[in-house]
Amino acid sequence: MSTLDRRLEAQLDALRQAGLARTPPRIEHREGTHYRVNGRPVVGFCSNDYLGLANHPSFATLSLADSGATASRLICGDHPIHRRVEARLAELAGTADAVLFPSGFQLNVGVLPSLLQPDDQVFSDLLNHASLIDGLRLSRIRPTILPHLAAPPISNSWWISEALFSMDGDYADPTALKNHLAQGGDLYLDEAHSFALFNNCTGLAGHHGVRPTLLVGTLGKSLGCAGAFAAASTTVCTWLRANARSFVYSTGISPALATQVLHAIDLASSPEGDTRRARLWHNINRFIDLLQLPIPESQRSPIVSITAGSNDAAMAMSTALLERGWHVQAIRPPTVPIGTARLRITLSASHTPTEISAFTDDLRALLETHKISL
Repeated sequence: MSTLDRRLEAQLDALRQAGLARTPPRIEHREGTHYRVNGRPVVGFCSNDYLGLANHPSFATLSLADSGATASRLICGDHPIHRRVEARLAELAGTADAVLFPSGFQLNVGVLPSLLQPDDQVFSDLLNHASLIDGLRLSRIRPTILPHLAAPPISNSWWISEALFSMDGDYADPTALKNHLAQGGDLYLDEAHSFALFNNCTGLAGHHGVRPTLLVGTLGKSLGCAGAFAAASTTVCTWLRANARSFVYSTGISPALATQVLHAIDLASSPEGDTRRARLWHNINRFIDLLQLPIPESQRSPIVSITAGSNDAAMAMSTALLERGWHVQAIRPPTVPIGTARLRITLSASHTPTEISAFTDDLRALLETHKISL
């Protein structure tokens, strides 16, 4: 065994002792929210496929383009389908332009360092996603960390925030976002989990008339594909294409994937997309009402977080649900703060009323067993 293996084995053992060991569950035979986990048939309540588009049968009918872009888009990897997708995303975001990236993580760690200057005043929400945190670290500025959902005390500053927070399922305050912009501030709003959830295939910003300096969206949640985009002015997007290192030094996203993304945008923007959104929101309200959670209507989202506290309790509840045919992965530190291990439950348009009722009954019984109050 090498020195590295010995060191990592010791660290892995420490993680196991702390209830923090992680291995990917083996997912097979997926059909929407139905699949197998480690050979066991389940109904999933933890994916980000909010509109249920990931397995839409029409994807099988697409005539896919080249599998690879062959190079960075600044060399010879820029394809017409890339530009068509960017134009459609900019239209949905209400901006002049948009730039495609391979993933949301690659976007945030490339875009933030390319935009922020050492003398910028930057405020970042305490519960921002790891990709935002790492992007700020790479920018070499020292952001001021805001209490969760607080607004910056200085107007002439950058505000870095998620729109819908990925682990807690709550929203940034649209009024506070508008006020910050109106007072001359800049807003970097990550709509990874809220993009396409609202009417006209908009995110939180579009739904409430907020116009961020830069809007980030991902293509692997509501659109059921993969990748991400930054939407902004023509000037900002031109700068990003030439200076965001994760764009400049990455092969362009697969043209085949871009073709699927364009189709997903068409689906999500169509009457069928409206029907799926309506079904999703019906499922969200049904689950919250059945579980009698004290969540006001304005703060309801597809993400419902139930804090178990200890790592062991969260893992035990996840295991018990799996034995009953429900897949809800336990979320533990460092993804969430120490002492707040939880079940992160997500609703999809693909869930049926019967599934939601049965899942709620089993979940409520487990909460009572573990003496967890809501």
